[in-house]
Amino acid sequence: MKDAEIIPVTIKAITENGAGNRSLQLIAQRDYALPGWLPGAHIDLFIPEIGPRQYSLCGEHGDAEYYEICVKLAELSSGGSQHIHHHFKPGDSLTISAPRNHFPLLDAPRYLLMAGGIGITPLLAMAEAIARQGGECELHYYVSNPEQTAFLPRLSAQPLAERVFFHYSDANDSLRHNTPLALTQSDPHTRVMACGPDGFIQRLQDIMQQHHWQPDQLHFERFSNPELARQGGNTAFHIELSSTGQRYLVSPEQTIAEVLLSAKVDIMLSCEQGICGSCITDVIDGIPDHRDCVLTNEEKADNSQITVCCSRAKSPVLVLDL
Repeated sequence: MKDAEIIPVTIKAITENGAGNRSLQLIAQRDYALPGWLPGAHIDLFIPEIGPRQYSLCGEHGDAEYYEICVKLAELSSGGSQHIHHHFKPGDSLTISAPRNHFPLLDAPRYLLMAGGIGITPLLAMAEAIARQGGECELHYYVSNPEQTAFLPRLSAQPLAERVFFHYSDANDSLRHNTPLALTQSDPHTRVMACGPDGFIQRLQDIMQQHHWQPDQLHFERFSNPELARQGGNTAFHIELSSTGQRYLVSPEQTIAEVLLSAKVDIMLSCEQGICGSCITDVIDGIPDHRDCVLTNEEKADNSQITVCCSRAKSPVLVLDL
């Protein structure tokens, strides 16, 4: 596992960005610098008394002079968005992680970008990067109504204006009611990049299967891990630290991360749902039982990494590079 870089920042500005959304501009504090980033990257934002929460970077042109994130106020949340909307103000000091990117924009002749709600954040940066490079793409943005549309000035300006299609569920133009023409015509040269709630991603997968797209043409990032709700019948196993040979029992009720933290093993832990990638750890020996939404199918088949926050083991022992 790689050591996390923690960066002190200051909130430069907070702006309303469509009903229920707030954009924050973050600048590095003196003697620090913001690392460059590529579309699809996110940061951990460490919220006082709550802990880290993950937000996609959505500033223009991969700018490293400041980072921009956009946060939707969620009533059913663990408190992160509530705290940001009701307590953060310009001038506040915070800490963030360096950017991580488990949702990169892969090379393709053509792109179809599908955004559900605040899932627009990583896809906006992707669309602008594609447009700057002269690439071909369509961006379909699904939101409840026009008032909740985020980033409207950027989406309505060139070079994106002619590439963006707005869909409002209040007008019965949701993905469940209407399928964009581009999705009904499978194209082996098109990558579909998507971000949104679980139901949105599942509906998109169903439509693509119905119209004969290949599964590896879809790359997505979701807000939560549906595997966690379906877990059951866990069995115990041991983890071993390669540096010391020390072994620890992981009971059916425990996660690997909980056991490691109890043993005072230094690990980076953030979402605890297998969606952010901060706890990815190398596997020296053994077979993981992958339950995350971060590693690709190829990476899971390789069995050389594991997300210790939620995944388990198929073998009696997992030897970790710790």
